[in-house]
Amino acid sequence: MGENNITVALKSVLKGVSQVLLIDNAWSGLLILIGLSLASWDVGLTAFVASCLGTATAYYIGANRDKIKHGLYGFSSVLTGIACLLFLDGDSKYVAALIGAVIAVFFTIAFNRLAGHFGLPSLTFPFIAVTWCIILASYAMTHIHLSDAVAVTPIEKLTSGQQDIDFFGALIKDFGEVFLQDSYICSLFILAAIVISGWRNTVMAGAGVVISIAVVYICGLNLHSLEMGLYSYNTILTMIALGSAFYTKVRGGYVYVVIGGILTVLLTPVVKIALEPLGLPALTMPFVAVTWLFLVIAESMKKGEY
Repeated sequence: MGENNITVALKSVLKGVSQVLLIDNAWSGLLILIGLSLASWDVGLTAFVASCLGTATAYYIGANRDKIKHGLYGFSSVLTGIACLLFLDGDSKYVAALIGAVIAVFFTIAFNRLAGHFGLPSLTFPFIAVTWCIILASYAMTHIHLSDAVAVTPIEKLTSGQQDIDFFGALIKDFGEVFLQDSYICSLFILAAIVISGWRNTVMAGAGVVISIAVVYICGLNLHSLEMGLYSYNTILTMIALGSAFYTKVRGGYVYVVIGGILTVLLTPVVKIALEPLGLPALTMPFVAVTWLFLVIAESMKKGEY
């Protein structure tokens, strides 16, 4: 017996949440929503509504039905909605979150088209583009303004500051920061969502955390930022993308994955420094840039072009 329309729609919405982690699993999406809601009820509600809006908008404008069912038009909406709550202050920030969630769908379609010409997925770049636009536009608005959370870390503090950290925090908080949440309980639910999605995702996510900690210690980067998960969440995404979701079977394939993870950590302060004059956060840009780079390399090696 087939599923009814309500069940299909609900699964699509939940997958829109789980696809932030490149996971196509409704149960994972539900666990993530629970974790977000326990960390902050308005964040959890916004994530759910944003995924609903993204999914409904994509359906209404006639986007690919199969992609809608797999949540591929919801995850950028989810991240955009959460980012608006975090980075904006003012009574209109919730309106901005909902509008941003809808706009993210159109950006997703556009960047899917553009990236598709190069055989690449758009990943979370639509979310990045919409959020940066909203942050920049807020400078000209009176009903919303930037919150303290958008403040960029001064360059001189990227390699200095607190050197005694909560090691448990460095291991766990990374998962919550994928959704811009600094919460142990949220991180544990997100970790559980990764675990039930499969062993490969779990191994890649765990490896991402280990690589982040090792590179930060070896390079002497700011340990407080590591404790907050700010060096790891991009690496987790890169490892899952290269080692699981888009894994390409080429000679030394997992070597590429590990190098990609290392490069993501190193690229994070570079992106932070580059964006500091504009007052923009790095978001998931290190993950997107490194994943695109290594997908191009892997595809070229697979075809024997180099």
